[in-house]
Amino acid sequence: MQDRDLTIQKNYVDIITNNSIIKHYVKGMSRFLILWIVKFKGPIHGYAILKELDAFFSILIEEGSLKKSNPSNIYPILNRMVDLGLINSELKYKNNKKLKYFSITDDGTHVFEYMWSRFDIIHANSQWELLFETMK
Repeated sequence: MQDRDLTIQKNYVDIITNNSIIKHYVKGMSRFLILWIVKFKGPIHGYAILKELDAFFSILIEEGSLKKSNPSNIYPILNRMVDLGLINSELKYKNNKKLKYFSITDDGTHVFEYMWSRFDIIHANSQWELLFETMK
């Protein structure tokens, strides 16, 4: 019986690991989290942002349903946010290494605050309250 349980668990792990719903959720939340990280921990270099994101999703990473952040995924997001004027980048040297540090702009702060206010209002909606209540 125990072998059957392990097979069932393995099948669910495969479904969860390959599920695009989880990946899309994380991808969408990552942009908001990047703004938060840069706003409250900036100026901060890209690798540190990557590590901060991994800390937010550590439980998913530890259980194997999500891979650690990859620079090839994060840097295009950061560059796009620079292009949109939400964050600035500046090259600095640390221990003889050239690093790109990011800081939030006024526009980025405005977007972050707007998103946060909407997040708060959306979650005050009775449908969300019902969802969270039924999940307890």
